[in-house]
Amino acid sequence: MSDGESDNTSLEPPATPTTEPDETDGVEDPLGAGVDERARSRRRGRHPRSKRRRWVVRSTIGIVVLIVVLVGSAVGYAIYRNDQIHHISVANIDPKTGSIENILLIGSTSRCALNSKQGGAFGLCSNGVTGVNSDVVMVLRLNGFTHRVSVLSFPRDTFLPNARPGETNRIDSALYVGPGQLVKVIEDDFGIPINHFVELNFDTFQSIVKSLNGIQMYFPNEVKDPDSGLKVLQTGCVRIGAFQALAVVRARHMSYLEGNVWQYDPTGDIGRIIRDHEFLRVLAGAVAKRGIGNPLTDNALIGDLAPDLTVDNGFSLSEMVSLLLAYRGVSPGSVPETTLPVVEDPNAYYYKGYNYGDVVFPVQPQDQDAVAAFLGGSVPGTRLPARGVSVSIIGGTGNPSATTTVAAGLSSVGFKVTGTTEHAPVGPIAETQVLYAGPATLRQAERVAASLIGPVAVGVGAPIDGAQVTVVTGTNLRVRHARSSSTGASGVATTSADASVPIPATLSAAGFSSTSVLSPPIASSVPLPPYDPRACPARSR
Repeated sequence: MSDGESDNTSLEPPATPTTEPDETDGVEDPLGAGVDERARSRRRGRHPRSKRRRWVVRSTIGIVVLIVVLVGSAVGYAIYRNDQIHHISVANIDPKTGSIENILLIGSTSRCALNSKQGGAFGLCSNGVTGVNSDVVMVLRLNGFTHRVSVLSFPRDTFLPNARPGETNRIDSALYVGPGQLVKVIEDDFGIPINHFVELNFDTFQSIVKSLNGIQMYFPNEVKDPDSGLKVLQTGCVRIGAFQALAVVRARHMSYLEGNVWQYDPTGDIGRIIRDHEFLRVLAGAVAKRGIGNPLTDNALIGDLAPDLTVDNGFSLSEMVSLLLAYRGVSPGSVPETTLPVVEDPNAYYYKGYNYGDVVFPVQPQDQDAVAAFLGGSVPGTRLPARGVSVSIIGGTGNPSATTTVAAGLSSVGFKVTGTTEHAPVGPIAETQVLYAGPATLRQAERVAASLIGPVAVGVGAPIDGAQVTVVTGTNLRVRHARSSSTGASGVATTSADASVPIPATLSAAGFSSTSVLSPPIASSVPLPPYDPRACPARSR
């Protein structure tokens, strides 16, 4: 990404600023309501999103365990079905060396991979809808020592260094480069090794529902989304077919009928993720009700699922069966559900002059706490002593005094600060980036990140001034100062003083706001909105 400058921070603007389209405009709105609000929002250059209601994913063991159950439930017969599963080479996979493994599950938006004939309802590859992004990004962790299952989900709009090689972008854009790039992002930016990869597409969801002859969901309100094709104009427990089931999980411009007025759901993509996981719970319940182990049911499910399932070459049938046997007794309700905490920019996000639309930023210390909970302990790098880590500082806010303040703060914690310099601001809002050269210094980067508070992302880059780690300062940044009397939950000293980095006044002259509009950190669990579809009450099933 470098254009010949000598700073080597790998932060130049991408050739293609935004991710490939993942929605289709080919579905008509049969009712006509809600279009004007959407159109106005799009003219503003972003999707509607509430500044007040910020919903977060509530993950479950989800479709990975469902896959394992379906493939493993008829062991002998599945040997034949295994040949129908697409096995692909995935770069950067970390071979499993013990009883703990992490499985990356993604939901692909690729239209070119579809077999279904939906009349262009999702957009046609032949018509140029060739974008490949990942709507769903989650990691399933299976701990063979403790028999513990945990899930960590990543919002698709999370803005990260190296989302594409040498390019800062949203995490969902990594899949366009290839699954190995998404694996690398998870490993490089969060320190989570990935042992297996599972990819599903639109057809996969529909195939399972089709084999079940539809599923029942409870609709508290009538709902519709012309972009996804969702249209359920009745309330109560409703049996929906494969197409409408997929429309539920794709809906992110949903409207719901309240009284006689159609209300627009302001939760956008975050709301869609909540619906996705509620749908997966309903789907898993429907499969269980049909009875795993029934040859006829298993045959239909496996036969429909296998052709639309893609896994890495190392994910063998025998391992899937072993996982089934080892974890079949685990209740999804007992699985710890964690979502990467983020902060939102409610405005269209401009980075180095390009409009990236809606994005969310990683945030510290909440991110490291979430990763630690997922891994079942503290983040390894946070246990390093600060005095053993060298750091250089690049001011990224246009405020040299703020750069000096950050350098002094990190020095007071114990880091060796090797130098400071200034770069032009990337925009009115910027996340702080903690850059390191490679695996040998990942833990040092994690230690530095643990001493920062605010929108902070860790990523691979080129540290300067001979340092192990370079911090490119952003907005809303504070530095933790050591206090010997107590330590935080993540193993890092708690804060006794902060070094604040405000949005610089120099940006006001360029027409940027001098007041931060980033949201507070979003919690990791929020109840399903009252108007969203959900599992039917037990008495209605």
